[in-house]
Amino acid sequence: MGDKDKKAKRKGAEHEVKGTKKEVEGKVEKEVGKVTDDRSKQAKGAAKEAAGKVQKKAGEATRKSAD
Repeated sequence: MGDKDKKAKRKGAEHEVKGTKKEVEGKVEKEVGKVTDDRSKQAKGAAKEAAGKVQKKAGEATRKSAD
């Protein structure tokens, strides 16, 4: 495995971790919005959760393409 592949795997893994973190933060924010009846917070949380899922999937794809 070359340096380029190792860097791609590492970058992909970093994006997976960051995406998972963002996804979880979004879920929490969305639930807090539900509990407090704050629709704005619910929407922001849902958007953050979706962005996290996309980032995580992009990281997976990057990491797998380096194989």
